[in-house]
Amino acid sequence: MKYGNMKKWTPLILFLFSLLLLQGISLHASSPSFSVSASYLASLPYANSHAAVVFYQGSLYVIGGDSHSNQVWIYSNGTWNIGPSLPFNVISPSAVVYNNTIYVIGGYNNSGIIPYVLKLNGNSWVIVSEMPLPAYSPYVFVYNNAIYVIGGENTTSPSGLYFPPSNVVRVFYPNNDSWRVIGYMPVPTYGGGYIFNGTSLIIVSGYIGYSAYTNDILIYNPQNNNWTILNGVLPYWIHDTALAYYRGILFIVGGYIYTAGSGGINNAILAYYNGNLQRVGYLPVPVYSAGYVQVGNMLYLAGGIGSSLSDVSALQLVTFNFPPLPPKITSYSAGNETVTLAWSPVRLATGYEIIYWNNMGFNNSINVGNVTSYTINGLKDGVTYYFEVLAYNSIGYSSPSSIVTLTPASVPNPPQLVSVKYGNDNVTLSWLAPTFSGGYPILGYYVIVKNGNSMVSSHFVNGTSVTIGNLIPNVTYNVFIYAVNKLGNSSPLVLTVIPITKASVFAFITKLGSGILVNWTTSFPANISLELYSTNGSLISQIVDVKGNNTYLFRVPQGNYTLVIIAVNSAGVSKYVYHVVYYLPPTAPQVSLVGFGNNLYISWNDEPNVITYLVYVNNSLVYEGPSNSVVTNISNGTYLVKVIGVNPAGSSSPGIAVIHYTGDYVTVVKMKVVNVTIVNKIVSAVSGNGNSLSLGQSIVIILLAVMILLSIAIITRNRSNGFDW
Repeated sequence: MKYGNMKKWTPLILFLFSLLLLQGISLHASSPSFSVSASYLASLPYANSHAAVVFYQGSLYVIGGDSHSNQVWIYSNGTWNIGPSLPFNVISPSAVVYNNTIYVIGGYNNSGIIPYVLKLNGNSWVIVSEMPLPAYSPYVFVYNNAIYVIGGENTTSPSGLYFPPSNVVRVFYPNNDSWRVIGYMPVPTYGGGYIFNGTSLIIVSGYIGYSAYTNDILIYNPQNNNWTILNGVLPYWIHDTALAYYRGILFIVGGYIYTAGSGGINNAILAYYNGNLQRVGYLPVPVYSAGYVQVGNMLYLAGGIGSSLSDVSALQLVTFNFPPLPPKITSYSAGNETVTLAWSPVRLATGYEIIYWNNMGFNNSINVGNVTSYTINGLKDGVTYYFEVLAYNSIGYSSPSSIVTLTPASVPNPPQLVSVKYGNDNVTLSWLAPTFSGGYPILGYYVIVKNGNSMVSSHFVNGTSVTIGNLIPNVTYNVFIYAVNKLGNSSPLVLTVIPITKASVFAFITKLGSGILVNWTTSFPANISLELYSTNGSLISQIVDVKGNNTYLFRVPQGNYTLVIIAVNSAGVSKYVYHVVYYLPPTAPQVSLVGFGNNLYISWNDEPNVITYLVYVNNSLVYEGPSNSVVTNISNGTYLVKVIGVNPAGSSSPGIAVIHYTGDYVTVVKMKVVNVTIVNKIVSAVSGNGNSLSLGQSIVIILLAVMILLSIAIITRNRSNGFDW
């Protein structure tokens, strides 16, 4: 088949094609930028003409023709290879590629017109159907899963060639190998150049019978089975030319031209655009009746009839060099100060340029070379940018792609810690929003609590603080706080917390002579306040927020007190009450004894810190009270006196005195006292000046001393017999 596209010819064609039949012309208002090059690509295995050419699986297939009419030759990568032979000779066939195979339709040989449809099946050809009203060189194209077969020459008789060729519009359905005749051409033609541009069949000139040719252009729309005739477009008649259609421009290549009174083989490459027909190039080898096929912006011509009116073996390539078509952006994404674009590759492009701008007066462009994706860096997060891509080559730039709008952004920075406040088995965390939100609003915060590698709890909060409860005091927890925007999570703010509870206070109270010394420890850090109360509830001393130590001395007199220790931390307030009995153990009193008559006068010094005294005579309590003297009756004998001071702290060691009483005089046997006084019933004789003793007094003193020594001896003896002192 002859692949390709076609375009509008004159201002009338430009108008009618755009409104009725042809796809729109993609041309600049002025002359388009393009160039055409033609080259001798290779030699066919032999000279040939009237062959069919298709492009199949990346290779050129040259099918049948005037020479070696049953052969198929395949051209690939500069090399010719023989293909599967046809089952018979075929001259002037038409061929198309459909459903991944080749169909050959029509043609003729020495037996006449060939009615068959051949299909390439693997490595051989099979006949799948017969054409109604058979013809050779019909105009063939594929549309909507059917093969359209239009016109063609319907006779091989020299005399019959005078008459008009076929005008039948046939449709072949490969799915069931059936045919339909759906209409007729308004003007029967044969040998015109033709191309199907995807929506319309365009036929240029051709033989119409009666030795006449047309300079009209016929346009067929398979969608509605309608024809349009553009009359008198060409300045001459042209037969067996090759056509190509690219970027809305119709290219007429080679052919046999008829003018008034003369004709000849055309080596020109003509382009029609903007109402003008211009020569844009030359074939290296002038030909008509060449097999041809268009592949993108390239037109291949195989063989044909040359200037000497004989077949040629040239394989020629015509290349239509245009600026590339606009790229199509296929994917795009925004990142942290970046945007990444990707686009589909464009034929003819040798590179691409990205143009981008924002609404703040910024614009820029980057030539990215021959790549189909690119990441633009250095953008500002949170700012909306607009992007388009242009393709270019040596001819020029394409029009831009569609604009895409993107806002660079990223996940946010981590939040910033403000405070950690410990409560009773809980902790309250506060933070600031990230310094950088990533370009999108912060949606909230994830708070993850772990103990080692074990998840303890997770929270999602909209604010910037959270209280985490049910924590175990003195256990180390790791807390991870993530800021969240629409793109994801920030890296975490990581902190370690060790929860607390209300502080327990352990106090140690020491009673010193200088006061009450209080030492304490707490189970958790806390601010300590001390309050000391008297027994009637009056506040004696208050120490608030003891700093820097855990000891304090209350300088107070001995007595009963209430000590309150208050521990305050973020977990709460603990209060501990201690009842303090502040007394030092008393010392032993110093006892004085006076024996007089039948009375024993006992006295002692008043010891500090003593509340009451206990007085024992021979182990019998004779007095209990606060006084420091007592009188008790005695008779002759020996008496052991003990005086004990008592207070809430305990009892003193006894103050002890021993007295031996004999009636008229008192003998002190042993005592731990300061003073002992002995008094007689006999009135002492005193000298005038009171400094001299009478004889009787001296005798009494001497006798007394003797008796004391005797008593000491007796008492010593009695102690060995178990006397209780």
